[in-house]
Amino acid sequence: MNDSAEKEGLQWLRCDLHNHCENHDLIEEYVEGAAKRLDVIALSNHAQKPIFFEQHRMVERARQLLPEQLVLFGMEWNAPLGVHANLIFPVGPNEAENAYAFARAHDRLGSGGEPTPEAALAALATLPADERPVLFFNHPAANQWSHQAVARYIEADHGCIIAGMEALHGHQLHASIATLDPLTYPGSAVGGLSDHVYGGGRPLSLLAHSDFHVHKMSYQPDYPLGVFNHSLVGVPAGSRSAAELLSALRAGRSYAAQGHWLNLSAFHLGHTQVGQVWNGDQTSGQIALEAGEPLKQVELIGCLRAGAASAVLREFGPLEAGTHALEFEVPAEARGFIRLRITAASQRRPNPGCDGTKLFQTSAILLASQHTTGS
Repeated sequence: MNDSAEKEGLQWLRCDLHNHCENHDLIEEYVEGAAKRLDVIALSNHAQKPIFFEQHRMVERARQLLPEQLVLFGMEWNAPLGVHANLIFPVGPNEAENAYAFARAHDRLGSGGEPTPEAALAALATLPADERPVLFFNHPAANQWSHQAVARYIEADHGCIIAGMEALHGHQLHASIATLDPLTYPGSAVGGLSDHVYGGGRPLSLLAHSDFHVHKMSYQPDYPLGVFNHSLVGVPAGSRSAAELLSALRAGRSYAAQGHWLNLSAFHLGHTQVGQVWNGDQTSGQIALEAGEPLKQVELIGCLRAGAASAVLREFGPLEAGTHALEFEVPAEARGFIRLRITAASQRRPNPGCDGTKLFQTSAILLASQHTTGS
């Protein structure tokens, strides 16, 4: 399952951290096949719904059904200034209590008040460090999250809560989603929401999730967990703990994948890799990958001067299926970030989905940034 074998001291876990089950009797169907496709699942029901406050029972049952997987307690938060964000809580005796208390006090639709990002993040920062969740911005499509809203959240985050952003939309079989262009989607686009965060020198995990709703399958089918959209998160080799996973997310050590056609075995600038900060000591970069099908292009995206707009810095391709080693250079004085966006040549998606662009994206290598996450 972990076909990106242990390398550079890391093990890349396949994750789906945004999905739903609103019926206790459907838990078995919810997890069906997931053990073959995923290492980590986070059940993240909507925080304003009564069924959310029964989620601890569902998580307990899912853990029984998937003893080899890491099953986490998540929630889809109706977040002020935006639409949805996900919170993933560390495994522990207070995971459900902390989530339920936060939802009752700070959910935009369920609290009965007018929550603010500042109050919400301050409340999470008061939790013990080993009980604090991570937050990522969900499906940042147009009119759902803005640069200004994301910046306000980051400014208010004094507890190392904000960790990531979905690079792509879930609901992969929905007709309305099929019309979206992944290349210009705000989480993925050159100069989009994620690039604005990277340009400020902050790490951020780019992620992809199913947003699977098992209870809607009879009238609104979708790909189940791990079939198409999923994330890869790099944790220390041999570790599968929730604490290490959340720490990796905070560090920005992730890939966002659509499908299972690419194994990225290296993306380095000198000895610096995704989730680390390059200090200019080595200017040669390497990309090593194994493609299960031909590639349309490999794009090196980023900016090399503080305050500069992000752009495609280098393109490789088209490339045949197989193993490839690619090289690039950056100036020693570079300041900014670099990340990869890789496009498959074929637009064929698993049945019964419509054909469409298939992307594999990395989080960024920050270039001589002074930001620290505190984790």
